[in-house]
Amino acid sequence: MAGTVKLKDLVDALDVQSGEYTYFVDRDSGEVELVSKDLLRDAEESGDDEEAPDLPAWQMREWELAKRIVSTGRFQHLPSKFDVHEWAIMEEFSLAVGSDRIREDLLNAIHGAGAFRHFKYVLRQRRIEPAWFKFRAEALRQIAIDWCEENGIPWE
Repeated sequence: MAGTVKLKDLVDALDVQSGEYTYFVDRDSGEVELVSKDLLRDAEESGDDEEAPDLPAWQMREWELAKRIVSTGRFQHLPSKFDVHEWAIMEEFSLAVGSDRIREDLLNAIHGAGAFRHFKYVLRQRRIEPAWFKFRAEALRQIAIDWCEENGIPWE
């Protein structure tokens, strides 16, 4: 029986992604797991070789996880930060703003160099950061739900 993943755990994972680590859902347990891309690569290259690389004790659990990820089909890769399309979420938020002037300021901010920085500046300047954070959280929640449904993963 497949494990049920907590939607909050998925949203948190989508929210804090970095380029050095990647998230997976363990289909058996429903747990969201984080593993470094370097260890995943090392696990793929080691194949069936049981010898672990020279790692500190605190990193051995992550090594074992990386080996399970590459050797079993029970882990599903979460969408990457590039799959989440943060810019598109910013555009959707901008278009949904009721004030014509604020909408125009936000849409201008997200075009050109420094779009993310300019967008955040306008949010602070117009004092609408709480609305943005609420909108973004709901967008990430919907991405997580859609991902679960596409991959047949039960969620709560």
